[in-house]
Amino acid sequence: MKKKYNLGIAFGGGGARGYYHGGVLKRLLELGYVPDVVSGTSVGSIIAAMCAQGLSIEQMLDAFKTLSLKDFLEPRIPKEFLVDSKPIRKILEKALQAKTFEDLKIPLRVVATCLETAGEVVFDSGPLIDAILASCSIPVVFPPVVMNGKHYVDGGVIRNVPVSVIRQDCKKVIAVNLFPEPQREMRYDGSMKNIAERCVTMLFKANASYDMDLADLVVEDVEMAGFSAYDLKHKEQMFDLGYNARALRSLDKLG
Repeated sequence: MKKKYNLGIAFGGGGARGYYHGGVLKRLLELGYVPDVVSGTSVGSIIAAMCAQGLSIEQMLDAFKTLSLKDFLEPRIPKEFLVDSKPIRKILEKALQAKTFEDLKIPLRVVATCLETAGEVVFDSGPLIDAILASCSIPVVFPPVVMNGKHYVDGGVIRNVPVSVIRQDCKKVIAVNLFPEPQREMRYDGSMKNIAERCVTMLFKANASYDMDLADLVVEDVEMAGFSAYDLKHKEQMFDLGYNARALRSLDKLG
């Protein structure tokens, strides 16, 4: 079967670790590896959407400077949910000219999880920002996003590195994973934030292996396991790790 696209990139979820995506994408574009289609889960859906819009890396980074990421990455005193999704909506509305998937320059596929069906949903048409917010809505932390009478939460619950949603249509697929296997035991301090983060990490890692096996190249770095998904102090370091990722030295194997 003839493939529709030459190169696809699947961006995985991982909160503030998404700065790693920025470094990887910057290096790929510099080397001439421009995707024909992109997919994303959680923060990966934000990077994928900005890429599909045609934003430069500098424009992507500037978008996140307009509001403090602490507004939606650091838990607040809980009410019904821990975090308000309005700040991230404002960031997306300001950064993305596209209001629908059809307005994007290249195809985008965003993965979310439907609470009613307990299944994966792939958005590739219609309202863009609602789909991204759904993909980013970590259960309990963010409120579910309601669309057409259904409630959606983070796609990472089922598919954190969404290679399979573009695999069939692409000759080559690069997967970018933000949850590598740690080299040592992770810190546990008993706080609600730490417990929630560890549980999310285990959940997202558990469902990623199938999709990564489908990729032609997996970009990840064991050092990323040492950063919290809420870590904003080391964003430059995470970006640099992505830019200098060892796996990018093997791009010639893609052919």
